Amino acid sequence: MLQVPRVSVLLPVWNGGAFLEAAIESILRQTLSSFELIVIDDGSTDASAAIAENLARSDDRVRVMRRAHEGLSAALNAGIAAARGEYTARMDADDVSVPERLEKQVSYLDAHPACVATGSWIEVVDGAGLPLGVKTFRERHEQISAALFRGISPMAHPTVVMRGDVLRATGGYDARFYPSEDLDLWFRLAERGELANLGEVLLRHRRHKGAAGVRERETMKAVSLAICNAARSKRGLPPRRGTSILSGTKADAQYHFECARTALIAGPRLTAVRHAAATIAAEPDRLYGYATLFACAMPRRLLRFLLELRARIR
Repeated sequence: MLQVPRVSVLLPVWNGGAFLEAAIESILRQTLSSFELIVIDDGSTDASAAIAENLARSDDRVRVMRRAHEGLSAALNAGIAAARGEYTARMDADDVSVPERLEKQVSYLDAHPACVATGSWIEVVDGAGLPLGVKTFRERHEQISAALFRGISPMAHPTVVMRGDVLRATGGYDARFYPSEDLDLWFRLAERGELANLGEVLLRHRRHKGAAGVRERETMKAVSLAICNAARSKRGLPPRRGTSILSGTKADAQYHFECARTALIAGPRLTAVRHAAATIAAEPDRLYGYATLFACAMPRRLLRFLLELRARIR
């Protein structure tokens, strides 16, 4: 009989062959050895499935599920149904986990039985692997809950480790809320226990032109606001208004803009300037690239203050 693993890692992939091997290898190098890695191929037409199956042949902790393309929520729910571990962890096909990630998150959950899910901080890199900065998240449940009701996703989805029984009890992911199905899940998990983030970087998150956070940022913001306002309505709170979204019409411009925004707040200023200039070059007839370049000249403390003020008055 196969030993039941402590953690089931769910890694959905759809045409993500460019970075998939590095993502899988980062899980196989974990200091916590008691895990299974379930790679859910969501109908890829590239070499994703072949890459995963090749690695599975050399490590029996890797399982590959091949499915017709149904989208992220359906792929994750299939993985949840197949998972055997006490804990269920998320991983994306274009990210890299640090070796101690699972060990630290499992230790935290073991020590905090009231906590049902924990994430971590992330280091964001661009498509070329160059650092854009560290993105931090609130660590305590009360802070995380407050962020949820402001329409902010307070946990980095690919860093999260959840209690498997609680996750299944929530019903898993709801495809109606794509591409913000993670925010909807955090609300439902928070009804059953505490949420937490470990205050250290446990994952390198890659931002590239094909990432959903770049391609579908405008839709993501709109859906997040709807999820937030539905939850606020249940508590008798007034709805949030949201804010206008700076976005481009060209994929290259939007990608560079997202990279510049991250580097502006937490990364190398020269990297922010480089991506802001690339935004202008890709879409010179729109003002948001020039505004981003102007922001590069502002002191970082002032920029953070203005962004916090903007968030409060939404």
